[in-house]
Amino acid sequence: MSALRYSFSQIEAFACVAELGNLSRAAVSLGKDRTTLRDLIDYLEDALGYTLFIRQGRTLVLTEQGQQLHRQAHLLMRQAQAFEFYAQSLPESEQQELVMVYDPFVSQAFIDAVIVMMAKEGIRFSAWSASREEAEAALNAGTAQIAVCQANNRALGMDMEWCALGNIELDFYASGGLFQHQQRPLTLLNLSLKPQLVMHHKHDEQIARRLQISGHTLFVNERSTLRCLLENAQGWGFLPTHYQASGWNNVQAVETEVGNQGLTITMVAIWQPGQTKQPVTGKLIRALPELWRDTLPR
Repeated sequence: MSALRYSFSQIEAFACVAELGNLSRAAVSLGKDRTTLRDLIDYLEDALGYTLFIRQGRTLVLTEQGQQLHRQAHLLMRQAQAFEFYAQSLPESEQQELVMVYDPFVSQAFIDAVIVMMAKEGIRFSAWSASREEAEAALNAGTAQIAVCQANNRALGMDMEWCALGNIELDFYASGGLFQHQQRPLTLLNLSLKPQLVMHHKHDEQIARRLQISGHTLFVNERSTLRCLLENAQGWGFLPTHYQASGWNNVQAVETEVGNQGLTITMVAIWQPGQTKQPVTGKLIRALPELWRDTLPR
């Protein structure tokens, strides 16, 4: 078996430049000198015997061979990150605690099912509600192991792994008196003129764009407070149907011009590479899709 003609640093440099399309940005991302990065790419191309990039203006674009090799480099970097995480965790004692961050739209039945599972496993379990941005920050900082979030149609790259859980159905809810002088179905203009109660921070831009209709929003991140505000006609909400808000005092589903069919959001679980190899975290990650299905409203 012949010796390798290229190093991990060369593959890392190639993958980063391929992702960012620019030597300077890749150098900042990797904490390396731009010249060092250029040399690593040059040495890799020399060892391989073909060109990986062509320059288009200030952007480095992958050649046909570079595109094919990038897919393999991407997989290799994921495996390396998982290896590093797992190797660093070996000296630690066996995991006895797990932290999960979840979107405020996640059903209480699902959270309860996770709590029951952790209790049966004898694991100390912490869970708190947060925005997608806060959840990813907690995963990166190591203060949480799993996050359940809304899908935001953004590539996670090599930083996170994920699995789809399912959809949450949404509808419009308001106090009976909030729109009493408007004809049904309500128009989007009717909705935009009244305060909207939202459960996601404004800095979750992609999520906010999907859920925000009114020009005046009131942020509330706790369900019982949301209920009190709705019941007292302080605003209307575009909310999950599993909240069963129609059963709250004087609150009802509101007919709108967009209807209520197909109003759904997709939920995903995300975690850092290597977490699936941890006994406790890996077991929960594998169980999450089934727990989600089992707790769907009947």
